[in-house]
Amino acid sequence: MDKLFELDLTGKIIKFFNCYLVKGECLVKDDLWIRNGIILDGLAIFFSEKAMPDILIDVGGNIISPGLIDVQVNGAYGYDFSNPNHDIDDACTQIAERLPQTGVTAFCPTIITSCQELYPKLLSGYRKYISKPNCSKMLGVHLEGPFISKDCAGMHPVHYIMQFGIDPVKTISEVYGPNLNNVKMITIAPELEGASTAAAYLSSQGIIVSIGHTNSDYESAESVVSSGATFVTHLFNAMPSFHHRKAHIFGLFSVSKTPLYIGLIADLVHSHPAALRLAEAISPGHVTLVTDCNTAFGLEDGLYTFGAQNIQVEAGK
Repeated sequence: MDKLFELDLTGKIIKFFNCYLVKGECLVKDDLWIRNGIILDGLAIFFSEKAMPDILIDVGGNIISPGLIDVQVNGAYGYDFSNPNHDIDDACTQIAERLPQTGVTAFCPTIITSCQELYPKLLSGYRKYISKPNCSKMLGVHLEGPFISKDCAGMHPVHYIMQFGIDPVKTISEVYGPNLNNVKMITIAPELEGASTAAAYLSSQGIIVSIGHTNSDYESAESVVSSGATFVTHLFNAMPSFHHRKAHIFGLFSVSKTPLYIGLIADLVHSHPAALRLAEAISPGHVTLVTDCNTAFGLEDGLYTFGAQNIQVEAGK
């Protein structure tokens, strides 16, 4: 398959067979014809142009689907996007080259809560990276912190978590630096003072504002959504559960005018299968699968580090 990309395929009809295609909500065994990157109707082409495939590819009973987009990749294959000691261009290149093997064709390098001085340096490095052919495309950086809740920090270093302060816009510039051109998404906790002002400013800059790592009540979350937040970072994780007297952010899904997109780690470890079904039920068509993968992803069994945490990989998990 790799050699296929080295050929001049202009005008060539490629037929993938012995495969399953995603059609609606079903997997259907069918053939896939393409030419110049456009999906063809095999029968129509045969009868209208009397054309036959130039190249036949046996998919071996596997699935062909549109490329996946992962908006939360903390690192992989030994690289950590939050580690300033890793060469950024090398990290992006190595990960982008390998992600297509997992079906991911576009991704957001994710920087978790870090020392304030590191953000401008890291973001400057990511601005210089240019996506390469036949690799996963870098869509922009996801900044997951430092404006999150200390009570719901998860693996984030608590001592680096910050408040927005009196002037959220000024604080954002001081922490991240003045240039946010390559930032695609920022995760914040709605309960922080100034969060709504921050959400309004960031969304006005074309940045996706996500709610996450939060202990927010419903009212604070609703205010941030009204100010521009449109996403929830790994729903169910690093946040309190729903309570009938304290709806927390889950109350947002009772309001139909706020179709929030949901990031969901569907590895059956972070969330129960019933929770995954619930997520689709409360926000149909708006569930976004994420890996939230880290340095140890794609490595052999062993002990690795992610930030200040040790990660043990056993039996590939």
